[in-house]
Amino acid sequence: MYKIAICDDDKQYIEYLKAVISENPIVIRQELLFYDFYSGEQLFLYPTWDFDLVIIDIQMQGMDGYETAMKLREVDHKFLLIFCSGTVNPTSLFFKACPYRYLLKSYSYDEMQAEITEIVSEMKRKKNYPFVMCKYSSGKDQIKVYPESILYIAIRNESSEIFAYGRLKAKYPNATLRLNQSLDALEKIFNQECGFVRAHNSYIVNMEYIIFANPHEIKMIDGTQLSVSRSRSKEFQRIFAEYISAKYIE
Repeated sequence: MYKIAICDDDKQYIEYLKAVISENPIVIRQELLFYDFYSGEQLFLYPTWDFDLVIIDIQMQGMDGYETAMKLREVDHKFLLIFCSGTVNPTSLFFKACPYRYLLKSYSYDEMQAEITEIVSEMKRKKNYPFVMCKYSSGKDQIKVYPESILYIAIRNESSEIFAYGRLKAKYPNATLRLNQSLDALEKIFNQECGFVRAHNSYIVNMEYIIFANPHEIKMIDGTQLSVSRSRSKEFQRIFAEYISAKYIE
């Protein structure tokens, strides 16, 4: 399923956009879930943030489209963002929110469909990017976690724990990030194709953040040292060597 949020204080335009998207030839209507929001405040307060596509009107009362988008980027930087407007031309400021497209409300139906075709294609492409929904100890909601935010994932009793890096670590510096999934299940998501390796029965490691490795030990970019199990040492060395070769190949 694809979750699409449309935020506009014009209810008729929301209905129009939903119809245009549903009628697009590359869309299967039954795969779409639409969510209507009539202000930036309402969108930002939605409890479960896991949308694939967000379309926001630039001009709204209260929190405008740009402010709304920037706040949402603090929660999730991977969703596909589209700005729409009836009169305002985008300025350089709006690019900080990393939008994929600007839709003009004056577009004809055919012009809109041409734009929607490209937007939906990109939405589908981004949908395949791996992530997991994770609970954190300092809040009630779940957050979406992507590969670049993970140093490694370790077994914790019957669940798993993510050790974060970068913006995720800065945002939740003291939080425990838990998943109700086994390490075997997570290894199918965060696998060699997206830069991870099972170096030990107890953890999966993001190879991007390994700064030193030998057959017995790994050192991560934050100084964490992890052992490589004897049973996995040979396979770890092979996979890590392939990763390094592919990364620095000319």
